[in-house]
Amino acid sequence: MENLITLDEFGRMVPTDREALLRAVTALLDEPLEEPAPLRRAGVGLLVLGRREEAIATLERALALADNKRAVAVHINLGDAHRYGGDLEAAEPHYQRALQLCQEHAPDLRYFCLQHLGKQRLDQGRTREARALLEDALRQRRAQGDPALIAATETALRLVDRAEAAATP
Repeated sequence: MENLITLDEFGRMVPTDREALLRAVTALLDEPLEEPAPLRRAGVGLLVLGRREEAIATLERALALADNKRAVAVHINLGDAHRYGGDLEAAEPHYQRALQLCQEHAPDLRYFCLQHLGKQRLDQGRTREARALLEDALRQRRAQGDPALIAATETALRLVDRAEAAATP
């Protein structure tokens, strides 16, 4: 399903092929979902398709089944679902919980938490904090060497640059 989702110029997930993504999500939801991973994939797909309330419900089901390490990603996805809908207040606790779980159970996913918390800060207009979080994420992603992850963080940092330039008289 990953090849059916990309990031737009604002760093938000969008479908590469809406119909194929819909088919993939429908196929997932047609199965009895009792594992967190397929529920999470379905929830993300629903979010990208713009079905935010269904996405949140599906992701909450995934969270109920997830161990602490898997809960990191689910909390981030739930944060994104709220953030994409403009509810930054509801998004915040999910990003914070993801970071806390990451520190305790999945330190190898710290860059993932920092990236999304940085985007949250950007949406909140807290560009200084956004930059610090995203620069930290970029250092970790460069150390890992994944070009797609590096590019996503560089895109987010360009958005911070634009926001700061727009705020400067």
